[in-house]
Amino acid sequence: MAMLGISFVTMLVALDQTVVGTALPTIVAELKGFDLYAWVATSYLLTSVITVPIFGRLGDYYGRKLFVIASIVVFIVASVRGLANSMMFLVLARGLQGIGGGMLVGTAFACIADLFLDNAVRLRWQVLMSSAFGIANAVGPTLGGFLTQYYGWRSVFYVNLPVGVVSLFFVWRFLPHLRHVAHEGKMRLD
Repeated sequence: MAMLGISFVTMLVALDQTVVGTALPTIVAELKGFDLYAWVATSYLLTSVITVPIFGRLGDYYGRKLFVIASIVVFIVASVRGLANSMMFLVLARGLQGIGGGMLVGTAFACIADLFLDNAVRLRWQVLMSSAFGIANAVGPTLGGFLTQYYGWRSVFYVNLPVGVVSLFFVWRFLPHLRHVAHEGKMRLD
């Protein structure tokens, strides 16, 4: 059940990226923000790339559960970018969501190694995670186009809410608090 929650977390990240990518031309046209077009994706990528190793390491010390829960909450809160009335708000909210996405990626994949010590079992769960990512990538563009056309571009940002709530429930309820590295004294990051 814990891995079901982690798989939903993976779907959350992948689905968001593909759904938003489909709606982006419509968003830019309505908000008249072509000069910031590239920053919608760049702000997400920059913040997520920075946070992946940081929270991966912090998860080693303090356990992954706290960071997975916090990342889901940050990711969902940043989905308010559907309320954006300017491109700058969209870019900043997307950057905040990149922090949540980096936390998710940095902790979710490491949960597999923490939960399953047997290599064969670990491989099966990695396949499940990859499948969840693949399903989200396959469904995302079509879903994004459908939502944008029939419900407006703002609706694509609210796709994260039900997936996020489901993943939050399963992680909160079933993911055990495992700490990979025991530490005494002051923690040192690389």
